[in-house]
Amino acid sequence: MENLEKLQLAAQINKNVVECSIIMTEQTKEAFKNMSIYIQSQVEKEPKMRASGINSLKNELLIFWNESINPDTEKFWNEIKSKGIDYVRKEPLRFALNKNRFRRVEQGIEANKHWPELKTLKLIKRNYSKEEIEKIEEIISNDEQSRFKILDKCLRKKQIPQSQYLKFGECMAYLSNCGLFKTYFEDEEVNELYDIWRNFQSK
Repeated sequence: MENLEKLQLAAQINKNVVECSIIMTEQTKEAFKNMSIYIQSQVEKEPKMRASGINSLKNELLIFWNESINPDTEKFWNEIKSKGIDYVRKEPLRFALNKNRFRRVEQGIEANKHWPELKTLKLIKRNYSKEEIEKIEEIISNDEQSRFKILDKCLRKKQIPQSQYLKFGECMAYLSNCGLFKTYFEDEEVNELYDIWRNFQSK
């Protein structure tokens, strides 16, 4: 399969997966579908596109699919593989296993939100051993606990240490996006955390 053909097929797979997604918002779906349309139009304009142009479009297409952790991502890469497209995948879950942590807070959030479904997928069970699946679950749990502890410590001290300001913001985003505030804090405590954040003064 020629590189241009691979790119066209990958763009179509992108469009198909996005259209069937129950995770993405309509606005996000539209953006991804527009990307597929853009790639297809570029290919039509330049049927003899150079390798550098193909790689540039390919990299743009794969940014999300290489960094995200969710069922849509597994479906995308499964389709890529089944169609014989030899694109190399970066796997955030594999990184987490090797480093015992997630590379970015956004990946930790996605893993926490989608792991209950992900761990039941045949795709995950095929790509990861039982021990690795258990380890990923442990990494997610430890990530959640460490973020809770940072917020809890700041709440008890009524302040955010200068060195922890960015980490505090990540932890707030983590608990908010994962719907975990009610698990760990009373409503009044959540309001107080936001007050502490708003009133932070750098020195």
